[in-house]
Amino acid sequence: MRPGRLPTALAAAGALLIAAALAGCGAAPAAGPPVRAVPAAPPPLQTSFADGTGTGWAVVEMGGSAAREENFWEMFARPPGSAAWRLVTPAGVADNGGLVAAPAGGASLLTGFLPSQDLRFSPLAATSDSGANWSTAGPVNPGLANVPDALAAGPGGSLIALTGGGAELGQPGGAAWTRLSTARALAATPAGRACRVTGLTAVAFGRSGTPMLAAGCGHPGVAGIFARSGGTWRAAGPAVPAALAREDIEVLRLATVGTGLVALLRAGTGPGTGTVAAWYDGSRWTLSAPLHTPATRSTAIGPGGSVAVMLNAAHAATLAGPGASWHALPALPAWTATLALGPGGQVDAIAAHASTFTDWRLAPAGWSQQQTIRVTIPYGSSG
Repeated sequence: MRPGRLPTALAAAGALLIAAALAGCGAAPAAGPPVRAVPAAPPPLQTSFADGTGTGWAVVEMGGSAAREENFWEMFARPPGSAAWRLVTPAGVADNGGLVAAPAGGASLLTGFLPSQDLRFSPLAATSDSGANWSTAGPVNPGLANVPDALAAGPGGSLIALTGGGAELGQPGGAAWTRLSTARALAATPAGRACRVTGLTAVAFGRSGTPMLAAGCGHPGVAGIFARSGGTWRAAGPAVPAALAREDIEVLRLATVGTGLVALLRAGTGPGTGTVAAWYDGSRWTLSAPLHTPATRSTAIGPGGSVAVMLNAAHAATLAGPGASWHALPALPAWTATLALGPGGQVDAIAAHASTFTDWRLAPAGWSQQQTIRVTIPYGSSG
């Protein structure tokens, strides 16, 4: 409580991916395996996000061993017009299980606590002033799924929560929840059968507040993004080019950016895994070339649909937006947990080690230390 190398087809897919613009899965229906509520290997919770208003948020794990319950998840905010981060983790709830967050525009954000120890549901907290003050919202029961986009905030305060049992649609403030779908129910729809849904991975709101679900697909070459329309789910993801037609596709991230969507897709498995960024502008999808990512330590989404992927302790790459190419970064500072993207191509490395948070800014001469925050870690409070 708080006070290998890409397969030849995948490596050659860059030009085709950038040109891909068709929407819809388009694969033939096929019988699928039993579905899971969440993916077997979820994307990492450590992340950051920023929008066009200049508000930045970062979620990192600090403290000690998770096995000994000495780990604590912390949230930091960088308000508009400020160069400095502030510790803004909501107080009063054990956060050893992790934090997920749903930007609600500008300085507003909703965050959820993942279940841990004896906590079986997910309390929610909301802020409208970049984390200076929090109010209680929710809760979500059963608890939120262990994925970074398990919570979404939409128009008028409507919410979607991805839990261990499925997706729930929430009223403003989480006052009441109703079942939106489950992995099994989605898999039984025509669009779900074409994907052969293996598990739900993210939730979001599309244009005009349309509920969106993301999933892993057991049918190769299908990107599982679905929109609720006319009382049913329709395929709403990008068409995957022929070069990726034999690859398993899983949606790692799905987030609302401005009036569009940004998604990160995992293509392939094992040493040949690649990550593809996809942007939806309201009428068409644009895909990036694949980035070779046999492992992923963290992901970040920034202004204008910019994205970053941290591959391991030393290596990461960024993408400025639609039509841009992946840009490899210099070797990361020690203990980097995630990257943070800002306006004008600004890139920060957020390092978290024990009780120390350090912000490093990428400059022409390399990484330059900008800020250090000493966080009070309540060791022993989780036993």
